[in-house]
Amino acid sequence: MGVCMNAHGMANGSRGQIEVMQYIHGFIAGVLVLLALIHIPFPEPLAWLPYSVAAGLALITLKSELSMAVSRILAIATAGMMFFFFALFFLVVPTLEANWYTTQYGWAAVGLLLSAFVMIPILSDYSCRLKAECREAREARKTAFFSVPSNIRPESR
Repeated sequence: MGVCMNAHGMANGSRGQIEVMQYIHGFIAGVLVLLALIHIPFPEPLAWLPYSVAAGLALITLKSELSMAVSRILAIATAGMMFFFFALFFLVVPTLEANWYTTQYGWAAVGLLLSAFVMIPILSDYSCRLKAECREAREARKTAFFSVPSNIRPESR
């Protein structure tokens, strides 16, 4: 039985790796929420909306049980958001001045590029959920919160 690989090429078979990726996805969601909050007073109305949608997509990865259809829709939405951020970045960059780092639009471009790249591990999680190996590994890990690990056998009395 195979196991899904995470964004760093490490197997998700162990329980610790899943928790680490959940922390990373939570951190990514926090960064995207922060970017959304920063863009609220931005001159363009609704500049905060794409960051909020991306943060929502990142937060949904924290839920362990998603159906195949929902995972497929969320993977498509995540890929769309990632390409949206990249496209907007490449539209904004040619309009920047030489001292871009002193302007609000320059840092908005940095936020777009950062958002595009942090969507990659989110997309990786959704695409992993669509693979049979990942679904089998998630099923095998499904245990009660206070359960005894399967590799420890109770002593016979």
